[in-house]
Parts: sequence; structure tokens; C-alpha cells
Amino acid sequence: MLNTIWFDFDDNKDVNKCLKDVRKFIRRFCKPLKITPRIYLTGGKGFQMNIDFITPVDLPQHIKREVLQKYLKHLKKKYFLHTLDEVCINNSVSCMRRIVNTAYISKIEGTPTGVWCTQFSVDSIMKLNIDELYAIAKEDNGEIIPPEKSAKAQRNFVEYICDEQDIRHTVSNSIDYMLNKIAESVGSISHAPITSEYIKPPRECVIELIERNIKHGQSSHDDNKVIAFELINAGWSDKDISFVFKSIYDEPAGNWGWYSNDPNKAGTKIIALRAKGINRYSCDKLHELKVCKGAPCSC
Repeated sequence: MLNTIWFDFDDNKDVNKCLKDVRKFIRRFCKPLKITPRIYLTGGKGFQMNIDFITPVDLPQHIKREVLQKYLKHLKKKYFLHTLDEVCINNSVSCMRRIVNTAYISKIEGTPTGVWCTQFSVDSIMKLNIDELYAIAKEDNGEIIPPEKSAKAQRNFVEYICDEQDIRHTVSNSIDYMLNKIAESVGSISHAPITSEYIKPPRECVIELIERNIKHGQSSHDDNKVIAFELINAGWSDKDISFVFKSIYDEPAGNWGWYSNDPNKAGTKIIALRAKGINRYSCDKLHELKVCKGAPCSC
């Protein structure tokens, strides 16, 4: 789920350079768009930052990583962010997110340095010098500032993707409209090659369940959960999942939440299930629910 952009500012010799880049980015990008980022002093030699979207951006799975990398490199170049770490931009296996309010451990000695990963407000970052920030980070204050989700940050990201894909758009176009155009341009997520080891194609018994329920025009709550978990874990888009449930019921969405009357929007239950990140049902569970009636593990 892409609901935030993560920035890692790092310099092994001079953390002041990171602070200058963070401030520059806030002045030139965040403030003009009225974006309030989450900012953390890692406790080591840098800062981490998040910019949160108002709602998740539902991109086709096979382009998600690539466009995210391009967007971050675009921002790095445009705003001269010399300390924005390209190792993290490239999703290297060596990149690691430091957990807020945990002690920083020296990479050389393997012991705590006395500095904690600490979240700071934008005002504090803009006003305090690096020594003052580190002094606060040694106190383990445990403060967590809630994220301020931004529609403008989300739009800036989606418009960038449209420009990259040569998709025409105007200020009056909605986010949903632009995301649909992106999906049309690069291919639907449900028909794209499955490239991630974490995405598994729907099992035959679940496909048969879907076909059976479409034929009968009804589906139980348990069946719906099986279908939803299976298709979410298979990397299907919200639009395609909605189409499946709408095909089963063939009636207005009502308040059930498995799909909405807008074909481009997911039902509330699908949004909630995505947020929880729950895996698809095991084979044993499918047998217990009598979805799979074959030999054990045939699914």
C-alpha cells in the first residue's frame, strides 16, 4: 500500500548538511503546498521524513516501485537534496527504517550512544540548531506527533506519474480519474505479470467459488472474506475487486461495503482489509469452510 513517501537524509561526516537539506525541502516544497511532514532525528547521522497521502494511491503493482524511485530522484535533483540517500531510494536490502523512540546503537561498538530516534515538529526543525536537536534526542521524551495527511502531496505524486507516462491531465481532473488513466496506460494490475514473490495468483478453488457465486447471484459473509483476501493478496486492484463483487450481486452497493456504486472506488470493507494487511486463508481454512473440497493441500 502506497500511502506515504519516505525520505532518508544521511551524511556520515556532517549531519548539519542533512538538516540544511531538510529545511530547504520544507521551505521550497512543503510550505508552498501546505504539507506538514513527519520528521525524525535518527540518533545517528541523519534525518528521516514522511509525507503522508490523504488516501492510499492504488497503482498497478508492476510500476509501483519504479515510479516511486523516479519521483524521489526527481525531487532530489529539483531541490538539490545532496544528502537524500539513493541507497534507500533504490529500495536496497541494506536500507532500514529506525523505529521512533528507540536508542541508537553504535555501528562500531554495538552499544547505545545515548541518543534516541526522536520526532520533531516542523517549527523545531526550522528553529533549533543541530546541537539543540541532539540535546532533546538524548532525553527519550517519547513524543509522537500524529501525521497530517495531505491531498496536495498525493496529487503532486500522481500528476508526476501522469507526466512520466505522457498522460494529459488538468487541474480539474480528480485523483481517481488520473489513476484510471495511468492504469489504462500501463495495463491493469490484475492482468500484469506477477513479479513479486509476495504476490500469489488466485487459487483454482477460489476462482471456482467466485464463478459459482456469480452464477447463483449470492455470496455469504465467509465467502466474501475468502474472495477479498485472495484477490488482495494476488495484487488485484480495488477496481477489479469491486467488479467481481458487483458481478456477484448485480445490484446497487448499499451499505454492505464489498463494493461501491462508483466503479472506480473500492468498498469500505476492502479498504479496511487492505489496511490490516491480512494474508489470504490457508489451505486448511479453505477446507474447513468447504471452499476447497479436494485432497488436502490440493489448493
